Amino acid sequence: MNHLLEWSASQVDEALTRLNVLSLEGTRPYDYLFYGNDVPRRNDGRLSSPTLQRYRHIEAGGWWCSGINLLTGDDDLWGCFKPDQPRTQAARTPEKASKPIKYEHPPKTSTGVFALRVPLHLWQAIADRAGIPLSHKAIDESKSDFGFWQWILDHPEIPLCITEGAKKAGTLLSAGYAAIALPGINGGYRVERDQWGQRRGKSRLIPQLQRLSQGDRPMYLVFDRDRKPSTVKAVNTALQRTGYLLNQAGCPVHIVTWNPDQGKGVDDFIAQHGVEAFTKAFNGSLPLNTWKAQILNALTVTPSIELQQRYLGAIAIPEDQPLVAIHSPKGTGKTELLNHLVQQAKARQQKVLVVGHRVQLIEALCQRFELPYVSQLAQPRHPEVGMGLCIDSLHPDSQAQFDPDYWQNALVILDEVEQVLWHGLNSDTCRSQRVAVLRSLKRLMENTLGNQGQVIVADADLSDMALEYLSTLAGVETEPFLIANPWKPTAEESWQVHHYSDSTPKRFVKDLETYIENGGKPFVCLSAQKLTSRWGTRSLEAYFSQKFPDHRILRIDAESVADPKHPAYHCTRHLNHCLKDYDLVLASPAIETGVSIDEVGVFTSVWAIAQGVQSANTVRQAMARVRDAVPRYLWAAPYGFNKVGNGSTSISGLLTSGKRLTQLNVRLLQQADFEALDELDVGFQAESLRCWAKMGVRLNAAMANYRNTIVAALDAEGHQICPVTPGKRRSRSRKAPKSASDTLHDRIAEVQQQNYQQECAAIVNAPELTEQEYRASKKRLVKRSSDRRALRKYELHRRYKVPVTEALVQQDDHGAYQKLRLHYFLTVGRSFLRDRDRRIVQQLIEQGQGQVFQPDFNRSQLGATIGTMHLLGIHKFLETPERELSNNDPDLQKLAEIALKYRQDIKTTTGIGLAKNSTPMVILRRFLDKIGYGLTCLRCQRRNKKVLRIYRLDVPQDDRLLIFRNWLAIDQRIPGHCDRGVAMSEPQIPTRKVEDDGCIQLSLDLD
Repeated sequence: MNHLLEWSASQVDEALTRLNVLSLEGTRPYDYLFYGNDVPRRNDGRLSSPTLQRYRHIEAGGWWCSGINLLTGDDDLWGCFKPDQPRTQAARTPEKASKPIKYEHPPKTSTGVFALRVPLHLWQAIADRAGIPLSHKAIDESKSDFGFWQWILDHPEIPLCITEGAKKAGTLLSAGYAAIALPGINGGYRVERDQWGQRRGKSRLIPQLQRLSQGDRPMYLVFDRDRKPSTVKAVNTALQRTGYLLNQAGCPVHIVTWNPDQGKGVDDFIAQHGVEAFTKAFNGSLPLNTWKAQILNALTVTPSIELQQRYLGAIAIPEDQPLVAIHSPKGTGKTELLNHLVQQAKARQQKVLVVGHRVQLIEALCQRFELPYVSQLAQPRHPEVGMGLCIDSLHPDSQAQFDPDYWQNALVILDEVEQVLWHGLNSDTCRSQRVAVLRSLKRLMENTLGNQGQVIVADADLSDMALEYLSTLAGVETEPFLIANPWKPTAEESWQVHHYSDSTPKRFVKDLETYIENGGKPFVCLSAQKLTSRWGTRSLEAYFSQKFPDHRILRIDAESVADPKHPAYHCTRHLNHCLKDYDLVLASPAIETGVSIDEVGVFTSVWAIAQGVQSANTVRQAMARVRDAVPRYLWAAPYGFNKVGNGSTSISGLLTSGKRLTQLNVRLLQQADFEALDELDVGFQAESLRCWAKMGVRLNAAMANYRNTIVAALDAEGHQICPVTPGKRRSRSRKAPKSASDTLHDRIAEVQQQNYQQECAAIVNAPELTEQEYRASKKRLVKRSSDRRALRKYELHRRYKVPVTEALVQQDDHGAYQKLRLHYFLTVGRSFLRDRDRRIVQQLIEQGQGQVFQPDFNRSQLGATIGTMHLLGIHKFLETPERELSNNDPDLQKLAEIALKYRQDIKTTTGIGLAKNSTPMVILRRFLDKIGYGLTCLRCQRRNKKVLRIYRLDVPQDDRLLIFRNWLAIDQRIPGHCDRGVAMSEPQIPTRKVEDDGCIQLSLDLD
């Protein structure tokens, strides 16, 4: 029987197939399909002639599948018929070809779900996988499914897979997973419409899914993995709608995905790679919100030119296309194509503007394009040919004196556009001029896309998000001219990525050391450069210099490339020539994008440590700087720690929390009698805020699943993932000998600490600068190490108002300033908090000409955080540091009651996320950490057969009381200026009378 062979090829158990599938031919298919009361019929009951004509093809035979009606428990009339000779569906447009209709469903009836009958041996396998014993009482031999689906309904703890197509449900059931199938991607919900076809009311789950969703059942959506952009968009939309409705019904929803190259449908995936591969995908499935954030990486624009080649080469692009997008993998010649287009523009005397996010990247591009970088121009406001600049300089008060109207019909190039836009929307370096930068960017897009100019964007990770944002800024609806090159490397051209899954990079670095000892020449990508990082460029440079004194080692980071005394100074201008002279190169994110190391044989491998600081995409960018297909070695942290906003992976969640925090901050400013409140416009550029939220949740989702996100993306690029066997865990016994990795870690820590102490001493001993000397040195682009240390010493003294010591340098490196500032305004400086927040807002208003960017406004205010801590009574615990505390303490229990009741609002105002079951001591510890305090366990007591731990505040041993006294002296003279860098010797002005009732009042109910 053909249907048995077909279902067997999809790895469906034969007994299951025989229970649910029938072969039909002749007139028998009519009996199964046409049972609906509304089917057109003649007066004698015979089907109408048009209906018979339309369905004549089913008489050639095919197979019919139906299962159990979940609403009644009986055999279901509804099902599907797959004809051997399908009819075709007429194309909607002349350009498109007609498509065969593979499956026929009963017409004029409500669609259902495929809840297939399950043989007893598969039922047992599903019960075993779910960990639920199968009793004989559950088996009802009077039912055609033996009572299986009633058993599923009785056990809402059993996860349920939802797929599309009966055969795929059979595949999953045969693999031991409870599963149903929808007849199509949109088959899980109904949309009510009126007689004119207009939508009426909200979407709702079909009755069968409503029944299955009772009891908060975990749901796993297992839809097809397609590559066609329009299909991907449709499937993603259906997943979001179905997932949302299931969420609303109380079900936790996960999305199961796999690499589309491994199979389109789940039946293809399991047939080609086995049940174990699906189990891995199932276990690694993403929560709905996390998946929704990750699909923001998708590009669904229809390509204008689609290639499949190793290098792009020269491509003719029509000049009348305002927005051109280049989507092609790393190392496929995007920069060379851009250079070709720039030279064409220069030949027709069209001005060229190149915008990026890193100085090194833009300088390298300008050198390639034969354009000046902004700092090389005497008159940058109106350059004759064009120029390159960072997006930070895209405003009139920068060194570029940027005038967007000058570039009205220019060629504007945004290379690595996703990172450029995110830098403009979220980076600290843009914060003081963010409104001006975004205002200029909008005007630039209006002048180019809305006139005779052209904008060309390029990115290996291009998404719809960037293209939609630029079009929205311009205020024009334009279809991008997309050049898509989905080329993937062959087995010889791809990388072998050796992936370490250890909890720390200790073994990774030990293997790197062994590799160097054996004569390897690695290029090492690192996440940090400061000496405070054990795995940063400076620490590893110091260690490897001691370990391999005869090796030539080059450190490339933001400091070395700008230090004229360092061999890495301006190395990006001649990188390929420079690197040949070194045995080991340690690179920070300073060159993670925009540079290309093309020489073959310079390095024998690439090693990367990703500590969770960079985005997942930039880690892959850094690993691709070396174009040679040498082996890659990767250690990535399981989770990242750079979160945006409250860390939400929901666009609406991130925007809503930001809006509520803004409203709270505005309310606090009203209480503080802020006179310029009427001038404050927090609704600046809604399109920029929306893009910030989309990119933010995408970053939050990647950070929550950092390691897996990086590895999955490398796999999707076509590289070979080679997991390194995890190292054995060493016994915690003190007598156990240390492993080689632990010994190496200790040596690196020793070298790092020694060099760090020397650096701290050098900062303390640096010359003291005057205000004028500081400003002059700060403006210089080229800085020596001695210049940086003098600047740091000046800034530390200005910030803390105490003599700079080595201890102060170390405390500042570990985030002491933010903690001390919160402690100060929570206690002795609280009466000056409103002055401080008013002053900051006034600065934002002046910089933005009355407009502020909502995320920057929220980040600038301390009132909500301090008010929350004050409302919880954190300051009261600080007044009696000798007090003994436990989870039974009445004050702590009251704190916990409030904190847990308003935990979502607390996450919005302070960034502290609390679990529902957090104990009072855990909550107190989280808040104390915000100000640099801790808890010390004094002893354990037994009460009612339970162990009760007794704690006391761990008061930090630092100079905060002296610092607070100096800050208070400034605030008493100039209220709200203690954190502005006012000198201690300024003339005294009349002190304002401080009253407790002048403090900002806060309610945690943000609704």
